[in-house]
Amino acid sequence: MSKYQYDVTVIGGGSGGLVVARVTAALGARTLLLDKKELGGDCLRFGCVPSKTLIHAAKIVKTARESTSLLMDGAEVNFKVDMAKVTRRVQGVIHNVEEAEAVYVKDVEVRFGSVEFKSAHELLLNGELITSQSFVIATGSHPSIPQVEGLLETGFLTNEDVFDLLHLPPSVVIVGGGPIGVEMAQAFARLGSQVTLLQGRDSLLPKEEPEMSRAVKETLERDGVKIVTGARLQKTRLNGENKVVIAQLDTETIELEAAEIILALGREPNVNNLNLEAAGVKFDESGIKVDDYLQTSTENIFAIGDVIGGYLFTHVAAYQGGIVARNALLPKIGRKKVDYRVVPWVTFTDPEAARVGLTEAEAQKQHGKIKVHTFPWKDIDRAQAEGETEGYIKLILNEKAEEILGAHIVGAHAGEMLAEVALAMQNKLGISDILATIHAYPTLATGLQNAAFEAYLDSDALASSRKLLKTVLNIRG
Repeated sequence: MSKYQYDVTVIGGGSGGLVVARVTAALGARTLLLDKKELGGDCLRFGCVPSKTLIHAAKIVKTARESTSLLMDGAEVNFKVDMAKVTRRVQGVIHNVEEAEAVYVKDVEVRFGSVEFKSAHELLLNGELITSQSFVIATGSHPSIPQVEGLLETGFLTNEDVFDLLHLPPSVVIVGGGPIGVEMAQAFARLGSQVTLLQGRDSLLPKEEPEMSRAVKETLERDGVKIVTGARLQKTRLNGENKVVIAQLDTETIELEAAEIILALGREPNVNNLNLEAAGVKFDESGIKVDDYLQTSTENIFAIGDVIGGYLFTHVAAYQGGIVARNALLPKIGRKKVDYRVVPWVTFTDPEAARVGLTEAEAQKQHGKIKVHTFPWKDIDRAQAEGETEGYIKLILNEKAEEILGAHIVGAHAGEMLAEVALAMQNKLGISDILATIHAYPTLATGLQNAAFEAYLDSDALASSRKLLKTVLNIRG
C-alpha cells in the first residue's frame, strides 16, 4: 500500500493545473485537483476568453457603424449598445469553453475548498488532511491594486468584474497602458464610452518595439481614446456620481473625471493563505521561486503559471504544465528543463500586435551586427481585399540574414501568423525555409513569405549564389 493518498496533487484549476492533471492521470497516476470553488482559472473567467469576446463584440459594433458609409450612399450609423446583451454573450462563451474543458478532468478527482500546507507531503483541505507524493502549485495571480488615497472609497473595476457590466459606462478612465489596458480602452471606445487611458510610463506597451507602441497608440487615438502618458496615479475621489482620478504629470497635477475607473496595473501572485512556510517553499512578492525544472525549494513541490512570475501567459502556463507533469512523476530520471527561447505573445487590439523572440535592441546587444527587414501590411493582397491595410511585418535576423532572432507583426490576425515564425525559430529553421514553403494565395500568411523573400535578397546565401553564378557565366562565355 502506498505511503501517500495521491501521487500528484495539483493546487489550482487554471490552464496550467488542468494540463498537469490531465497528463498525470492519463499516465495512470492517482491525481487530485484542488481549487477554491470552480475550475477554469483567471483566463477562462476574467482574462483571455471574456476579453477577446468583448473585443470581438466591439469590432462588430465598429463594423456596423461604418457599414453604410463603406458600401452605400449614406452617413455612418449611430446606435446604442445593449451592454447587458454583450455581457450575456461573454458569459455564454465562458460557459461553452468551460464545458469543452471538462475532458481535462477525466479520471481526475476534483475537490473544492480552502487549502493550506501542513508539511512537504501534507496539506489541509477544509481542515481535512491530504497526503501526496508530489504537489504542483498553480494558484495563478490577481489584479494589482495600488495603495492610493481614496481608491477604495471611490470604487473601481478590474478584469475580475468588468465583464459583468449590465450598463455601458458613458465615460471611463483606464489606469495602465499594458496589454490589458490598451485592449480594454479600444473595446470600450468602440462600444461607445468616452475613454481616457492613463499610463505611468512614457509609452504604451513599454516592453514592445517603439514602432509597435506607436502603431497601437495611433490606432487607439483613431478610435477616440484620449491617451495621457508619463502620468502617475496619486489619488481618487468622488464628485457626485462620477469618479475623479488625480495624477501627477511632470510638475503638474491633472484631474480626469469619468463614470467608472478600470485598473489595469499588472498582476500579483496568489501565495497568501497557503502556509508555504510549513512546506519549506521559498517565495517573495514576485512569486514562488523555482529552478529550470520548475521545482521549488522543496524537492517534491513544483510551481507553474502566474504564481512563479515571469511570463504571465496562459499558453506559457500550459507549456509549463506539460513539463512539470513529467518532472513530478519522474523526478530522478528523464527530467526536462523549461525552454523560454521562443515565447510568442499577442496584444489583441485591432489590428493585433504580435511578437516572438528578441527586440531590435536586444538582438544588437546579444549578437552585435544584425539585419532588420520591414514589410508593409498594405502590400499583402488579402489585406487590400479586406480593407485592413494597417501594420507591418518586422523580421530581425542575424548578420548573414538567415537565422530569425525575432519577429514583430502588427496587422489583422497577426497572432495567427506568429505561429509559423515561432515554429521556425523553435526548430532552427531560417528565412529560406519559410520562403521555400508554398503558402496558399491569397492569404495573409503570404505576407510573411514575401517578407522572407525580401530578406533573402539581402542575405549572404544569395550573395554566394550570385558570385557562383557569375563564375559559371564567365566560364560559359
